Amino acid sequence: MVRILSYLNNQELIDGIHAAVPEAKVIFIDPSQPLTENLEADCLLCVASFLDGLEEVIAATKGLKWIHIFGTGIDGFPLEATGDAILTSSRGASAVQVAEWAFTCILAARKNLPENWISAPSPLWSIADNIGAVQGQTLSIFGFGSIGRELAKRALAFDMQVLATTRHSSVAMDGVETADSLEALFAKADHLVLAAPATTETDNIVNAKTLSYLKPEAHLVNIARGSLVDENDLKQALDDGKLARASLDAVKTEPLPTDHWIYGHEKVFLSPHLAWCDMQVIDAISTSFLDNLALFAKQEPLNNVVDKEAGY
Repeated sequence: MVRILSYLNNQELIDGIHAAVPEAKVIFIDPSQPLTENLEADCLLCVASFLDGLEEVIAATKGLKWIHIFGTGIDGFPLEATGDAILTSSRGASAVQVAEWAFTCILAARKNLPENWISAPSPLWSIADNIGAVQGQTLSIFGFGSIGRELAKRALAFDMQVLATTRHSSVAMDGVETADSLEALFAKADHLVLAAPATTETDNIVNAKTLSYLKPEAHLVNIARGSLVDENDLKQALDDGKLARASLDAVKTEPLPTDHWIYGHEKVFLSPHLAWCDMQVIDAISTSFLDNLALFAKQEPLNNVVDKEAGY
C-alpha cells in the first residue's frame, strides 16, 4: 500500500490516484491545523506556492521516500529540508502553452502590435515602416529545457535562426546552434527569450553588463521568472535606447505594485504571469503526478526528478 500525505483535497485527483493505484491511502493535511502526531507516509504531495509549515511536515513524517510538487516550478521550495527523499515536479506540463506565448510576443514585436491596430481612420492606409518578418531573424534562447525546445520548433518553422545555451555541451536539436558564451547568445539576438529556471546562477542574469551585449533594436521576452532580470538595469537600458522592447510575463514582485514603473513604460508589454494558462495544463500536471505514482508503486524510476544541487 502506498500512503500519500496530500495538501490537495480534490475529488477528481483522488479518483485518479485510486485508478492508478487502487490500494493507495490518502491522508489530507490542513495547513491551518496542528500536525497530527505519528505521521507516516511514503509520498508527500504539495504545491510550491503553499509553503507555510512545509519543512515541519517533512521533518515530522516518518517513512517519507518521495515528495512531488504539483506544479512546474520549484523556486522557493526548501530543497535542504527534503533529506534523502526523491523530489519530483510536473515540469514540462505547460511547455507548449508558454512557448506559444513567447512566440506570440515575438510576432507582436515584429508586426508592431498592438500599435498597428486602429480604432479610427488612419492618415496612412496600406503602408507602414515599422513592420517586418521574423524570417531570417535570430532568436536566442537562454535555457533550453522543454519550453526552449518547443519555442525553437516554432521559430524554425518560421525560418528563424535559433541560438541557445544550456548547462550541457550541446543543445542537441537539429537546426539549433549552441552559443559558446552568454555574450554571444545575447549579442546575436534579435529576440532574446528567457526560459531558464530561477536559481542562484540565473539570479539577475539580465543586468547592466549583459544588457550591454544586446543590439539597441533587440527585444527581450521573459516567460521564466522575474528573478532573472535586474529591473532597475532594464529600465535604464530601455530609457537609454539600448533595448527596443521588453515583453514581460514574469516580474520580481507579483502582483506588481500599482505604482511600479513597468506599468507605464512605453517600451514594456506586461502580462500577469498567464503564459501557462490553459485548462489542459492542469490535466497535464495531474497526469505527471499520477504517472509517477504508478511507477513508484512498482518501484520503478520516477520521471521529472529534481536535481537538488542544480536547483531544478
